Amino acid sequence: MADWLKYFLLLLLIVVFPAVQAATIKGEVVDKTNRTPVAGATIRIIENNKVVISDQNGFFSFRNVPIATYHIYATAVGYQPDSFSISVQAEKQLALHLALQPIVHALNEVSVTTAIDPGTEQYSRQQEQRSVPLVNSLSRQSIVRSSDLTMADVLQRASGVSLSANESGASTRAIIRGMDSKYSYTAINGIPLPSPDDRSRYVALDLFPANMIERLEVYKTLTPGMPGDAIGGLMNIVTRQVPAAEQFSVRLATGYDQLFFQRQYLTFNSNVIERQSPYEKYGDGHYAQGTDFTKDNLSFHQKHPLPNMQGDIWWGKKFLKQKLGIVAEAGMQNMQQGSNSFLIVQNNEPQLNNVPGITDFTQRHYSISSFRTYFYTAADYRFNATNSIRLDQFYTAKKDNEARDWVDTSLAEGRSGPGTGRIAFSQRSRQHLQSLYHLNLQGVHTLSTAWKLNWYAVYSHAYGSYPDWAELTANTGRIKGADDVVYQTPVLLAPLNRIWLHNTENEKDLSAKLNYVPAVFRNSLSVTGGTLLQYRNRSNFFNEYFFNPAYTDSTGQPFTNIYDAQWYNNNGPQNPLGNTNTPGTYTAKENISAFFAEANIHIKQLDIVTGLRNEHTLQLLNAVAAPTDNTGNEVKVDYYDWLPSMHVRYALTPKQAVRVSYYKAISRPALYDLTFFNMNYDDYTIAGNPFLQHTIADNFDLRYELYAPGLLDVLQVTAFYKHINHPYEKTLLNAGDTLYPLPSGALSYTPATKITEQLRNFGKAQNYGLELSVVKNISNFSITGNYTFTVSQINQNKKYKQREDPHDVSSDIITVTRQQQRPLQGQSAHLANLNISYRAPRIGWTGQLTGIYTGKRIEDVSGWYDLDSWQKGYTILNFSMEKTFHRHWRAFMRISNLLNAGRTVYLNSAPASGLPGQSDKDKTIIQQTENYRQMWLG
Repeated sequence: MADWLKYFLLLLLIVVFPAVQAATIKGEVVDKTNRTPVAGATIRIIENNKVVISDQNGFFSFRNVPIATYHIYATAVGYQPDSFSISVQAEKQLALHLALQPIVHALNEVSVTTAIDPGTEQYSRQQEQRSVPLVNSLSRQSIVRSSDLTMADVLQRASGVSLSANESGASTRAIIRGMDSKYSYTAINGIPLPSPDDRSRYVALDLFPANMIERLEVYKTLTPGMPGDAIGGLMNIVTRQVPAAEQFSVRLATGYDQLFFQRQYLTFNSNVIERQSPYEKYGDGHYAQGTDFTKDNLSFHQKHPLPNMQGDIWWGKKFLKQKLGIVAEAGMQNMQQGSNSFLIVQNNEPQLNNVPGITDFTQRHYSISSFRTYFYTAADYRFNATNSIRLDQFYTAKKDNEARDWVDTSLAEGRSGPGTGRIAFSQRSRQHLQSLYHLNLQGVHTLSTAWKLNWYAVYSHAYGSYPDWAELTANTGRIKGADDVVYQTPVLLAPLNRIWLHNTENEKDLSAKLNYVPAVFRNSLSVTGGTLLQYRNRSNFFNEYFFNPAYTDSTGQPFTNIYDAQWYNNNGPQNPLGNTNTPGTYTAKENISAFFAEANIHIKQLDIVTGLRNEHTLQLLNAVAAPTDNTGNEVKVDYYDWLPSMHVRYALTPKQAVRVSYYKAISRPALYDLTFFNMNYDDYTIAGNPFLQHTIADNFDLRYELYAPGLLDVLQVTAFYKHINHPYEKTLLNAGDTLYPLPSGALSYTPATKITEQLRNFGKAQNYGLELSVVKNISNFSITGNYTFTVSQINQNKKYKQREDPHDVSSDIITVTRQQQRPLQGQSAHLANLNISYRAPRIGWTGQLTGIYTGKRIEDVSGWYDLDSWQKGYTILNFSMEKTFHRHWRAFMRISNLLNAGRTVYLNSAPASGLPGQSDKDKTIIQQTENYRQMWLG
């Protein structure tokens, strides 16, 4: 045998022999009572002192363990330690299943709950159990298992919460206990956020990636230390914390919207869009020319979109002997979504007996590209055991490029039968830019054994923009002639508007809380007082240019394409100086000052949190132009609110408790809501209302809860009641309805002139219901179910058209007032979600099926009796599955909207004969949107 071969075989024996004489030990750690994974458990091999920590799913592994007999020792915070012996044999992989027994009496210690990994299901369950205010907590562990992509995906599983979607079907707003999104607010680590939205106070849920969430908390009741603007509730994003040991993760995913297997994606060149209008670029004296406007953003073409993409990277580590902790995350999402829909417009006043005044049937196709980037960083420094500070910053930016193609058939003009009538073709290019930056510095200082100080200083910047929003329209018709033959009229170019709209909102907050624990009551009483100063400044800019098509023949200008289109005024706008002198260009500020006093009392099984909060609200708006000659261009709103609250938790046994809560809360209209500005957005014109009042509500809750592994891991039964003063609802006005109670022209009021959506106050309302939450773990299965029954009542005076003498068909048609009782806009009587998950940890498989049912609800409130728009109930089914490879790799698949659930809006009246799109003899369907499955692999 050659020498080189001997040496090679010797080397091979040296390398391979130890490997085949070693084994791998894998396993999982679970809670012995409810079989949930235990993250952060320490598993030690006594003989060689090897140590590993279980991950979020309770998994752990030892590699290259020599053959021998070993003693294993397992510990975890809040559990009794366990030890046992194992025998390791060569070429084998051992699978261990460790079930640790919880230390029941230790759960009353605060130090235990704070030491448990805050991203686990166990922490979330204990938070719900120990928190005196009512809270639902969704853990990062559940987020990972469900392969959630955004905060909206996470929130779907919360009890008592339903979501509303935008044109593409993406969920953007939360409705808590039947209270619309305007009655709730979103916070990061307890601090409210401003909104980049141009009209609303709420922050769109799809702005927040799921990967940055350690825990999502939905507070249903408020303590005095929380901002009082939350009749519905508070959604608090707790960002990922600095890990005890260095962690690094990367996630990549790709997917597709099934819609684009059925039709192509409509797109335009978004790169040519000018962020500033000619007025802004060249000054307020510039006469805009045709060359100041590109035509490329109005040239549309079809294509098959590329797959959706998502990626993020996360890292966390502690330095300087665990004193300094840093986490950082960055990511992007690029998604193509869309929908097909139709809309039936009822712009006219209703007919006799309030038969709807239908005017148009519009078919629409949306194609929306969303590109989102974000980063999050946090650093905390612990000077010593009594002093620490933390700096957080979060930035997210989103760019939506929307192409909308629609065909509008008039049902009132030129229609003499099916397939006839005036027809408009339109293609819209709209880019929507949003960004949100949030910087927060906070500190915790233990001044003595009795005194503790918490403070934070915040700067937030929100920005939104619609640059060069343009809609290209051409008109034609199919008209029946005198010979009863239907003739196609020429396709003629229609007028064109180009809009620049952007808003900026800056917010500065300063808050301090001082906590005092009297020595004589050290274990039973603490008193907290604090203050909040919040200053928000907003500027809004609106400019619109009008283009009129030049007549190139006797009928108008035949339309072929945007590049051949000719406009009067040398292809320039009819108003070359722009149209900025409107109520849409305004500045505004909102100053909120608050102080509170709160007492926390603990006496054996009894916990009480009670106190009082005062909030002063000052809102000022100044527009460049007044809406009418009868009012000024300034709006001022100034009010004080006293907000008492009391929360009682009584532990019947270590596993059972009863809670009783009362709190008073308010809902402030957004600054846009108080303006005189109005413009057309999607379906209707949306108008502000300076006469809007803020809403005040008294809220009551009663809950029984049981935590009894073996029977039911979690049972929560909650009854709630809300008495609401001055609720404000999204209301549809017809052309002749009163927009403002101000004289205009020859009228004693300002008419809407077109179908208009506006917020209106409606006296008083009641909202009450029952929530049921259940969690049951059976072997490798976990079942979580929530059901909410809600009833709300509001009385509204509405208009009704009838004969002056109902028994005389020849008498005049008059409009009378009728009172109608209805639920709150957005409130569903029935909400339910069911989540079934299966875990096979020994082979690394996890599967999850989630069903969400949302009952029917009012979409828009009408001022006419029985003409409210209702959205049909619907069911969404999501499925996710993942496979874990070793300890460091995870592959997942997620399919959203398995049932292709869409959106259907209807009126409670029989459809007119020949009306398109109808499938129900008792309901007039006025809007139907088709949304399809979305698939992700990552």
